[in-house]
Amino acid sequence: MSKYKAPSYHKDEFNCPRCEVRSPQKWYKIYRPKSDDTPIMNKVVSTPGSFTGQTLHGSWSVDISICQFCSEYSLWEKGVLLYPFQTELPDAHPDMPNEVKGIYEEATKVFKHSPRAAAALLRLAIETMIPLIEEYEIEKAKLNTMIGILVQKGIPDHIQQGLDTIRIYGNEGIHPGEIVLNDDEEIVFYMFELINDMIEELISRKTKIRKAYAKIPADKIKGILNRDRNSKPKD
Repeated sequence: MSKYKAPSYHKDEFNCPRCEVRSPQKWYKIYRPKSDDTPIMNKVVSTPGSFTGQTLHGSWSVDISICQFCSEYSLWEKGVLLYPFQTELPDAHPDMPNEVKGIYEEATKVFKHSPRAAAALLRLAIETMIPLIEEYEIEKAKLNTMIGILVQKGIPDHIQQGLDTIRIYGNEGIHPGEIVLNDDEEIVFYMFELINDMIEELISRKTKIRKAYAKIPADKIKGILNRDRNSKPKD
């Protein structure tokens, strides 16, 4: 397997941000000179390790790299990859429900421009997630109420604290108050990790244990049930 090479401006080869395959890239420039209103597409011919395109001084210009494996394009401006949008935020947990995943991914797209908006969306994500957890059978209600019901049903303290962290910071994104989230991107960044942790704790871990337990032979299960029945305190 070839070593990963991050997408880089005017480089001849890197892992394509569209298909993720390490592949040669061809570069093109789209620009509009100050003296003309007609956009021009100019193929840039480059050799390995160098960029030999014409220097242009138009009123605006963007670059396009074309992956030679998937034939898809990536859009660059002033050396910065604009599309597809890339982020260092963690991917959505594999077990995240689709309804929640859509909200989560929307939050990743706005985080760069507005941590407050991202925090508000993550709050909406856990508000959407809780009624979907089959284990607890919680009906849709105010988020604070649903977290309280989870506490009554015995979730660990650290899970409650994680959910309330997302709830409170997300609420600040909707109703600015004591916490200035645009000045504290670090806490919002952590909220993305936190919601994945909540998925792991409330959905994935129990599912994995149940699947493993279901493979235990029936006679062994019977022995476990007898043990538990006999271990209960007698009146």
